[in-house]
Amino acid sequence: MAKIVLENIDSNVIEKLEELAIQHGRSLQEELKHILEQATQTEISNIVDYKETVMQVQEMFAGRTFRDSAELLREDRER
Repeated sequence: MAKIVLENIDSNVIEKLEELAIQHGRSLQEELKHILEQATQTEISNIVDYKETVMQVQEMFAGRTFRDSAELLREDRER
């Protein structure tokens, strides 16, 4: 298991983390592990959500062709 050392953490941050740990019935180390696990799970979940959204949009526009936007801009300027 990896070991992480954090230095120069503001004392207010540490106090708040200790308060959270007490509220959740955990040690400071357990609370920090929990926070890091939650952060990574949220990130992974967000990536999955984004990928699903991209796939839905790709399916929605599958088989369609679109004109070059430069061509559309030229037409617009000529009006």
